Amino acid sequence: MFQADRQLDLPTKDILSYIFDNPNYDQDKPIYIDVHSTSRSISCNQARKIVRQLIAGLRAAGVQQGDCIAIHSFNDIYYCMLVLAIIGAGGVFTGTNPSYTAAELAHHIKTSKAKFLISEPEILAPLLVAAKERKISEANIWIFDTQGQTLPPGSRSWKGLLNHGEQDWVRFEDANASRNTAAARLFSSGTTGLPKAVTITHLNLIAQQELTSKAHPRPHSVSRVVAIPIFHAAAAPSTHVGALSGGEVIYMMRRFELQLFLQTFEKYQVTEMALVPPLVIAILMSPYTRTRPFLKSVRHASCGAAPLDKDLQAKVLQLMGEGATFNQVWGMTETSCIATMFPHDERDDSGSIGRIIPNVELKLVDDEGHDISAYGVRGEICVRGPTVTPGYFGNPKANSEGFDVDGWFKTGDIGYCDQVTRKWYIVDRKKELIKVRGFQVAPPELEAVLLSHPQIVDAAVIGLSIPGADGELPRAYVVRRPGPAGSQLTESEVKEYLSTRLAKYKSLTGGVKFVDTIAKNASGKILKRLLREDSKKDYYAGQITPKL
Repeated sequence: MFQADRQLDLPTKDILSYIFDNPNYDQDKPIYIDVHSTSRSISCNQARKIVRQLIAGLRAAGVQQGDCIAIHSFNDIYYCMLVLAIIGAGGVFTGTNPSYTAAELAHHIKTSKAKFLISEPEILAPLLVAAKERKISEANIWIFDTQGQTLPPGSRSWKGLLNHGEQDWVRFEDANASRNTAAARLFSSGTTGLPKAVTITHLNLIAQQELTSKAHPRPHSVSRVVAIPIFHAAAAPSTHVGALSGGEVIYMMRRFELQLFLQTFEKYQVTEMALVPPLVIAILMSPYTRTRPFLKSVRHASCGAAPLDKDLQAKVLQLMGEGATFNQVWGMTETSCIATMFPHDERDDSGSIGRIIPNVELKLVDDEGHDISAYGVRGEICVRGPTVTPGYFGNPKANSEGFDVDGWFKTGDIGYCDQVTRKWYIVDRKKELIKVRGFQVAPPELEAVLLSHPQIVDAAVIGLSIPGADGELPRAYVVRRPGPAGSQLTESEVKEYLSTRLAKYKSLTGGVKFVDTIAKNASGKILKRLLREDSKKDYYAGQITPKL
């Protein structure tokens, strides 16, 4: 077992008391600012009043303790107000992906047991289909018309929730209540099957803020541009809880747009940057990035959700200011976001994911389930601590598979800890290692080499299983750079590029498929399950002739 070097006392309050009772900053300072219209902003004092109004409105609408409410929307500063009001009314927040189909929304509603829905009007249609399937009355649906949109006939605006006076939130200061009261049902990636509802408690969210941001105080004021979807664990804790509890300014983007994203950093001298690998690739691959010193104000940046090649990490750091740091973090929905990180003033260029955050424990197990106590030895990482979910909601099978008898969550990530530096490294996903003639091939290694090709802007590697093959065959999905040179890139050139840089058993014997985009979830993880299904379909359609 590997332990953090610090243990900190954690508050036992409810989330809203934690945020609003004793803020240690100017409560009239704008905290949430709409990048698209900066006159739209919300301070701590304004947030407290809005949230109390929404709590009164939700209760008047019939929301009971424990009811789950789903928000179906792109990012918006008032999204955060709804989240806090849902929790404050004694409810449970869940957020859906705005790109979901009716079938995906129906699964989300069913799995989370959502009783009330709040949706932007532009993406309402599939939600109404899903609501009808799940027998949710339209009387339990509000329209999130923050941009002054026309309301669909017969619908109700969320603004009506503000017209019932103010009421206080459900308060407690009790360790058991904090540990056991659900605040959110955030959904897992769905990289290995249908997304599961992860229970996130008041303690989980407070611990995430205390053990990451507050445990590592910065000498600078914190401001961020939030372009990652705020329904997802990669952004939800820091955006909905961290911003108001720590006075950290959020410049909210409705969704990611590269040029506006970069311009906002320079215009408002934003100090911190949270990234996922697709954003890193978008930044580095765009010629626009180098037209101005957009990121010179950034003092610290982090990247999580999926492994990032250290060479790409170094290239982003070159765009930032002198003395800045850009490090990787590691975590997942089930750990309420971050479980390992670096202090903000430490610079790492080794590709490490950092060290264990306070109060959290990690252990490694081998393929037979035996504990690994040695440094430098690879195994599956298991995690335990106050940021770890108590389990998947309404899914005993997933809980029995995901947790051992001592409460350790099995992450599925393969990693090791360096004995000298105590830095942790992720090698691969347990289920994504490709077995080639007895050798293990890690897709991130191949993907990093492919991304170093000047005419490749995105890539993913999977293992292709076919009858008669000795193990699996590495197969690449490649997005070519737009333009004449990129369009002329051939499969044989891609294979040759890889073969001159890696061992022969890592060759792309399963072939190369050129695609326009690579399927990813909201946090940027490649949906390799979909790529494997696509490859299987291509093989049985006779479109793949593997080199055995």
